[in-house]
Amino acid sequence: MKNTGNMNMSCRVWLGVVILASLFAVSCEKEVDFPADKDGRIYVNAMIGMEGRDRIDVVVSQPAFGAEETGAEDVSLYLEADGKAVELVRDMESDMSGVVSYVPQDTFRPGQKLVLRAEADGLPSVKAETTMPASLPEVNVESKLVVSYREDEAGQSMVYLRTRRNFHVVLDEMPQDDSYFGIQVLKRRMFDVIGTVPDYLWDDYEALQGIVEYDELYVNANISEGGEISSIKSELIVENAGGDMKVSAAESDNGKSAIDVFVKAEERYLKEAHYQYVNGVRELISEIYELYEYNVKVFRLSPEIYHYFRARFIVEESDAPIHLGFTPATYTYTNVEGGLGMFGAVSMYETDWFRID
Repeated sequence: MKNTGNMNMSCRVWLGVVILASLFAVSCEKEVDFPADKDGRIYVNAMIGMEGRDRIDVVVSQPAFGAEETGAEDVSLYLEADGKAVELVRDMESDMSGVVSYVPQDTFRPGQKLVLRAEADGLPSVKAETTMPASLPEVNVESKLVVSYREDEAGQSMVYLRTRRNFHVVLDEMPQDDSYFGIQVLKRRMFDVIGTVPDYLWDDYEALQGIVEYDELYVNANISEGGEISSIKSELIVENAGGDMKVSAAESDNGKSAIDVFVKAEERYLKEAHYQYVNGVRELISEIYELYEYNVKVFRLSPEIYHYFRARFIVEESDAPIHLGFTPATYTYTNVEGGLGMFGAVSMYETDWFRID
């Protein structure tokens, strides 16, 4: 005898699944009218006052449909400082395909209003504005060792003891709203010599002495002893001119602006020692010690640069699957009217080279 009750129940369940699946498919379907550019856009990127980046890069974005008829070579660029035209000279050493770069032939004062305009036949004209930030006061750099515990990789259960050096940078001014800073640390290898080193031996060390490189900046410590290292989720570490740069607003230290950066500890240590024996007694001929000297660059960033770096950081550090459409695949900030990109300015202060005792 057939179990018609079970069959009817199965049919009803199956029918319900089909109906729900159909409703789900219909509810997830949505038509999107994407406003695609047919003619492309002018893209400009500039950080006026940034050492090694004090130039204006111009690119023409690819049109969504049709052939590209206008390139960066066809764009006319104009820069004004407080209404006065600034001469722009093309940087012919730029070897990036599709990019045309210009170097401003002027120095700019704090508070000057800079206006950038660009135009080309067949493309929308663009305009961007920024203001030169106030000059930086002299800064004081304090250094101390910080022992911190840090997870190297997400999901790792082991935590390892790390030693970092904290540079506490204090500016002789009160923290202000809408005032942002960038910090970079450079180091150069040096050698201290005790005694007399033969020329043939010293030649190898001399070739390495004075080499300058950007120091890597550290964040993402979970627990710290002797100091605070905040989470990477709240700190912006971006790349600038080939090195790490921390971007942030200043915090207050007894009413003065202060910023902290953390680097790997580099201590002075003995590289090589030479002795001779005279009448059975060992005498020192020479010792070579390796150490590092440090230099700290502090940048006051116009708000446009800070928001640009922050938007870029959010995309690059996002854990969400960008390609599935949950986060924007491009940077979400621009202050260029009618086009794309970013136009900002900086003022810079650089400490003298110093050693850590």
